[in-house]
Amino acid sequence: MKMTIDIVDQLAVARRIRAAGRPIHIAEDDGEVRRIPSNGLRVYQTGGALESCAIDYPGGTAFMIRLIITVNLPKFAISAFGLELPWKDDSFHWLEDPLEIDGESRCYRFGSKDLPVLERRDVLNHMADVRRIFSRGESLKGSLLGCGLESIPEKFQRGMKIPAFVVVYDQFGLKGRFPVELYTDRSLVRPRVPKKRNLLDHPDRITRD
Repeated sequence: MKMTIDIVDQLAVARRIRAAGRPIHIAEDDGEVRRIPSNGLRVYQTGGALESCAIDYPGGTAFMIRLIITVNLPKFAISAFGLELPWKDDSFHWLEDPLEIDGESRCYRFGSKDLPVLERRDVLNHMADVRRIFSRGESLKGSLLGCGLESIPEKFQRGMKIPAFVVVYDQFGLKGRFPVELYTDRSLVRPRVPKKRNLLDHPDRITRD
């Protein structure tokens, strides 16, 4: 009887063999970068431009990324999401699951009344859970929501597209990196208006004879 072993089980068996002392090559562990197979996940943006955006507001920048994630692996779990931006923001973080915060709210909130509020069923953040196993062919659709304290750099004017990468980590620490574009929304930040010169600010110098 021929036995078939799925990709995840093969990796587990190989690691047990190495742990037993046999020096075998494991591509996932021995490569310079450990990655999810290129055909293992399909991740792409969906919806209109405003559904995937970076919103500049007085407290920093809010991020909304509308995605569809389709699994092409027999057993797959998401351990974490990541976001790579064209600028550095060590304060960036994904919004927490509202059920984990107070156990009652069904909505994700950024903490500012001017920013969108999304129903939990429309958000992907809480799908990062190694206990939740997806089968081949399953798809997830929703928004990733995050924020950081850094403002959008000035070179990205309102309406411009910001190139970025969404990162998906599986239950073994392998990662997939997928390109996205974020619409630059500066509607919540007042444009800087040059200060008008007041004659009283710079009175004429009086000369004495």
